[in-house]
Amino acid sequence: MKKTPKILAFVIFFVSVSAARAQQPVIGQQNGITWRGLAIGTPSEILSRKTFYVDGLDNMSAFWSQHADLKENAIDFNRIFFGMNVGQIRDGLDSFYVEEKNLQVPIIDAILVIHLQNAHIDKLKVESILKQLREATTNGADPSREKKIWQEALTLVE
Repeated sequence: MKKTPKILAFVIFFVSVSAARAQQPVIGQQNGITWRGLAIGTPSEILSRKTFYVDGLDNMSAFWSQHADLKENAIDFNRIFFGMNVGQIRDGLDSFYVEEKNLQVPIIDAILVIHLQNAHIDKLKVESILKQLREATTNGADPSREKKIWQEALTLVE
């Protein structure tokens, strides 16, 4: 009898996530609106959902960096996860997206900013990079501009 509520909760969760995914942008374009959309349910459900989301991003970036041809001057997104645990990233995203002006910044770019902050990069430099990321995503993503910003930012933590 105790399994029935857990199964029902799982089914409700799965249906709500599936419905939300149908309306969500693709992974690289998910932003603060997506992140805030994960705040459904009890505090423990929200914590679990956000933790699993970040863990999934970490695993996906590790997989991509192992299988992509990084010799073609591609960005190794996996590098931003080094030195931070899932909880630090999750909590950092919560703090980052409190500011309305950050909502359009893609989640992966927000993690870059969090990484820079945790690496104790000069605050003015981090703010400059964040400003550039905001501008690059104001009217839709500009991949070539974002790539240049990432390359500059990653040199700061090498």
